[in-house]
Amino acid sequence: ESQRKLQSVRERFRRRADQSLLLWLYECWFAGAHVDVWLDSSEAQQLGCLSQDVAIDRGLGRRTGRHSLWMRLVGSVRAAYTAEELLLRRDSWSTRLEGVQYLTELSMADILFGNTQNSRCLDDLDRACCTWDTWQALRRSAPPLYAKALSSITWNRNLKVLKLKAFIWDYGLKPSSPAQDSSSYVETQPREQAACGDDPCTICHEELGRSTCELECGHEFHRECIRTWLLEHSSTCPICRDYAVLPAATPARNNSQPHKARPWKRSGI
Repeated sequence: ESQRKLQSVRERFRRRADQSLLLWLYECWFAGAHVDVWLDSSEAQQLGCLSQDVAIDRGLGRRTGRHSLWMRLVGSVRAAYTAEELLLRRDSWSTRLEGVQYLTELSMADILFGNTQNSRCLDDLDRACCTWDTWQALRRSAPPLYAKALSSITWNRNLKVLKLKAFIWDYGLKPSSPAQDSSSYVETQPREQAACGDDPCTICHEELGRSTCELECGHEFHRECIRTWLLEHSSTCPICRDYAVLPAATPARNNSQPHKARPWKRSGI
């Protein structure tokens, strides 16, 4: 039983070779490492190359007692690295995926190592706010079209990173797209007309192409990617965190018509 549990943890949380440590940490949290995976020291030592980083993997079993995988990851990363060693500062990013990923990395570095209000968001990363340093780094590295869009936003200390990610992702890359007023951008984000063939699925990072599924929030993924995500990881959209579930069955044939998923709202929301 214990070995099956550990194998399941390895399959769910193993870091991809091309994935930065900060992005991997965020995905581990989002996949439930802080909620449903609890390990004692002996179990954590048997996880092997979970992070593909020797220093971090060796540190997972250092804490005695029973702790969530998330807290073991956080403790091991903090002991092995500093923010400067983990965060690769970008001079520029060119695609919306790169922009969202860079914002995630900036935010994660601040949550883990910064002396800001975000240090209190360790158990709920999506509560993090965009600090002035993060805002400046994002704007300086943005390509012209995104830099123009971001200039319509007035920074304040309560600007949520999650909302800013959704704004970047949903912004239409058309020169005629009007910049949103800073007071309303969260509610009325511009949305691209349709996914292009070379748009990435944010779950697998491959081109969308055929067999796509559009959630009620308007974000589109590979049909099988979002089905697996909603069934095994979270009941929310990976981009904006709106709640959604797929219908009981989706068409099996591979066609170019995107499948529409129905919304689901928790009571009281």
